[in-house]
Amino acid sequence: MNYLFFRTDRIGDFLITSSLIKAIKRNDEKSKIYLVASSNNEQFIKRFGLVDKVFLLKSKKIIDRINLFSELRKHKFDNIIISDKKNRSIFFGILLKSKNKIFNVSKIIQKKILNIFYQNVFLDNDNLKKQTIKSVLSDNCKSLNFNLKDEDFHYLKSNQFENQFLHDNLINLKNLDFLLFHYDEKWEIENYKKLFKKASTLTNIDTDKKDLINFLSNLSKKTSKRIIITTGTIDTKIINKLKSSSKKINEFLYEIDLNTTKGYLFTNENFFSISHLISKSSLFISCHGAFTHIASNYKIKILDIIEETKSVHYSKITSHMKNYKHLYRDNFYKLSLDIINNS
Repeated sequence: MNYLFFRTDRIGDFLITSSLIKAIKRNDEKSKIYLVASSNNEQFIKRFGLVDKVFLLKSKKIIDRINLFSELRKHKFDNIIISDKKNRSIFFGILLKSKNKIFNVSKIIQKKILNIFYQNVFLDNDNLKKQTIKSVLSDNCKSLNFNLKDEDFHYLKSNQFENQFLHDNLINLKNLDFLLFHYDEKWEIENYKKLFKKASTLTNIDTDKKDLINFLSNLSKKTSKRIIITTGTIDTKIINKLKSSSKKINEFLYEIDLNTTKGYLFTNENFFSISHLISKSSLFISCHGAFTHIASNYKIKILDIIEETKSVHYSKITSHMKNYKHLYRDNFYKLSLDIINNS
């Protein structure tokens, strides 16, 4: 059977839906998975390996929507699943022909109207505090006459991205006992605002290089692990300072002096290379993002830094994760102590 998903948002959102795709493939071996993506996740999804064909919604312009609809009409879909809860996707789902349609929506009024015509309409928002992502995915699965299992949340093979790791000739991960600290723009409000306008409302974590080095040194002592640092999509002031004072191994790899030990800093790594690093780590520390789902897939211990005022939202997303603990954003001194105490 053919399944069309709408996931016109970001990489992390697609990773949530990956569990449902895995369940479909497990139950329907001859299934074909089609997906409508955005420019933010299209290339990632194409390389990820779960989807057979990707359609791109290029922009919000009317002409791009018309072109996409014309392309989708050329195909036959047995099932259509609106996973991104976008109005435009819901509209596409209504207009396209299919034997079975599943709508995930965020507003009560949407559910009431769609329920007049369709049976499988599921409300998913933060006001439903007891509802989890796992329960929503399970409801979607039941609508396809399948079951969702815990194994479906582990959709990646153990060495799926091994060939994407760019530094195997310099660092042998198999013989390196390490934890991974992902320091991206979310740790620095001024940089994060460049990608996310509402970042100014988040609790400030900003630190300086000296305090960060001391923290990483103490973390290494506490855990008896080497420290590997990875970075985000844009430069941050602390990472630039670390690079300037560290030993450059190549354009993307630096050796950092952590007082009594050495650590590694990886810069400009692609998503798949970082995913491979995560899979070989013993602990993953980061502000919540797509990599949190990658670490959960590999059953890696996670310390997830989240905003306290959004704890309900994150608990819905992470309730199925094993070996997981969240910590609240705070000034760096307090947060660093929390991380060390929970490592």
